[in-house]
Amino acid sequence: MDVYRADANDDFEPSRRTLKFEGAEREYFVALPRSFDPGETYWPLVFVHGGGGNARRNRKGMAIRKIADELGLPAVVILPRFITEDKQLSRFPLLGEGAFLREVLGDVCSEFSLHGKMLLGGYSMGGQFSHRFAFFNPDMVQACASLAAGTWSTPAGRLLIEGYGEVEDPGSFLTDRENAGRVPGRLRDLFDTRTAEVAALPAADGAEKVPFLVMCGTLDPRLSIARGFASRLRESGFEVETEWPRTPHSSDYERYRSGYDRYPRHAVHFFKKHTG
Repeated sequence: MDVYRADANDDFEPSRRTLKFEGAEREYFVALPRSFDPGETYWPLVFVHGGGGNARRNRKGMAIRKIADELGLPAVVILPRFITEDKQLSRFPLLGEGAFLREVLGDVCSEFSLHGKMLLGGYSMGGQFSHRFAFFNPDMVQACASLAAGTWSTPAGRLLIEGYGEVEDPGSFLTDRENAGRVPGRLRDLFDTRTAEVAALPAADGAEKVPFLVMCGTLDPRLSIARGFASRLRESGFEVETEWPRTPHSSDYERYRSGYDRYPRHAVHFFKKHTG
């Protein structure tokens, strides 16, 4: 199979792969290190795109591949393409895309020698997916970098929502459509019976063994809930690193380039530290 190997002088173009999942053809992308050796064992490094993006043009995933080579993190970068038309499937892994990620990992593991746990991260919607997947599958996650999420679940099963704050009883809150007017318009699709059923679930036993990196821009309206999530993790005995770059959520990239560049670089440093 022809799989892209990163080159410091070219544009990142990962290799597209497909598989059948629940009767439909789905895609994901893979990029190997420049010095890939089929006799070596690598870390599967999964980075999930945001709700307005896709796997092929995952800017932070692109940067992570190059930085991993630069810093000597032996990783196979995997960029799954998640469903964005129904964001609940990707915000809450138990509703669908968690099972898809398992299929992707199985497919990649059939070709390459990979460690049994993954390095998992994501930005925005990908940050929502990544921390929840780590909570419910701690046996599969070596370390988790969740960045700039619009909602967070706490280990105790509470919900943090951008523009609103902490919800103590997510099930009741999300089944009352009148509450939809109290959150930003882009998050009103949270008010769904499926979401209400899973949003209040506490983290699985052993989740506190997964170290977390939490990042959000100081100009991002999601900053306060990111700080709140990091506090809830610490209160529950998790190991947590934080960084707050000076960025908005996703605009003015050139103006805030140095801040945006800190997300993938800090994530790779964090992952490398937690792989020994």
